[in-house]
Amino acid sequence: MPRRDAQRNYERLLTEGEVAFDRDGVGASLDDIAKAASVGNATLYRHFPSRAAILEAIYGERVRTLPAVAASLVTDGDPGAALVTWLRTVISLLNGSRGLREAFEAATMADSELRHIEWPQIVRAAAKPLLANAQAAGVIRPDLTTAELITLLTAIAKAATPADAKRCLTLLIDGLGA
Repeated sequence: MPRRDAQRNYERLLTEGEVAFDRDGVGASLDDIAKAASVGNATLYRHFPSRAAILEAIYGERVRTLPAVAASLVTDGDPGAALVTWLRTVISLLNGSRGLREAFEAATMADSELRHIEWPQIVRAAAKPLLANAQAAGVIRPDLTTAELITLLTAIAKAATPADAKRCLTLLIDGLGA
């Protein structure tokens, strides 16, 4: 069990990190995060040896809720509605945080320092049975791959506003029909 002061430092780093990443994006200064948390840089790096590590600690649990949501929807009697509900959940999650949205996008890029964050793989695996069910039911075009679907979701999440993202998702869903 970590010492109380170490645990407090860890929690302050998470809190200040989330504020900074949501305000400034994934490029937020780690030095500024340490300063805002009233700790030294060494303390930040002792807890989080990389930018990916602090992003994972702040946002990873939220991404890991998506497979459970997908699993609860996969037995829905309407495969098309189940997929749409899950897509809306993903967009809502990504649009809820600039830091999470930018980190997720960066994790999909081969040349990014965040490419080792496994969120895109987690989301693809969660989407696969929902997409397969919707395709088998004939409500989603059969040539769409899970990777393409996640790429489209990532692009939609970058929309200027949540309202724009909602509209773009509606257009995507309409366009995916079989």
